[in-house]
Amino acid sequence: MGVAKPIVIGNLEFGRKSDAVEHFKVMLNRYSPGDKVSDADGQVLAILLARHPDAKAKIGSGIVHFNVRSADFGTQCFWVTRSDGSTERFAFRISI
Repeated sequence: MGVAKPIVIGNLEFGRKSDAVEHFKVMLNRYSPGDKVSDADGQVLAILLARHPDAKAKIGSGIVHFNVRSADFGTQCFWVTRSDGSTERFAFRISI
């Protein structure tokens, strides 16, 4: 079993990956489908999105804001709205 590696996302520091996943899961569940994410949460999500393997494609023309929408199997997920009006699904776990 390996030693837990701290994760830093913006000004947030987590002792291990599972702590970061739990933090963003709680954040996601504060919102209902259709809600716009607060500016404070959006700033952290933008930093997290920049860590995504497909960040350039997901960010596209630039981030305007994030919102929450329904997803597969009765779940919900974050979506980014870009400056050109297009939207893209954002699975936060991939970025952690």
